[in-house]
Amino acid sequence: MKTLLVVALVGMFCSGSVVAGFTGGNALLAQCQGVLPYVAGDEIKGGPTIAEGMCVGLVEGVLKTMQSLNSHLPNEFKTCFPERSVTIGEAVQAVVDYLRTTELRDTDDATLAMFAIQDAYPCK
Repeated sequence: MKTLLVVALVGMFCSGSVVAGFTGGNALLAQCQGVLPYVAGDEIKGGPTIAEGMCVGLVEGVLKTMQSLNSHLPNEFKTCFPERSVTIGEAVQAVVDYLRTTELRDTDDATLAMFAIQDAYPCK
């Protein structure tokens, strides 16, 4: 968990030029795939990259926004989160899984992260 926090902090301090290039599904997939070894607890040499921090920051922001707004949405737009908290690692894994199969990679990264989380926690 500390490693994911470090990755998120690195993302917060990156330059605007890096942020400007971080907009599509292909970039998001590449950046979030780099986070998966941290989620798995693998020992990584060199520490997280700015791109990996951007992934964690974006996914965490989308997840927290969705959780905050969920109770205010009509039922057809809700996400059915489990009673326990969804970890950032689980959300990143959901984003990677979704991006590996979707044809919507030209969509902006935040929307894709939202679609991925909704897909991972559907209402039945």
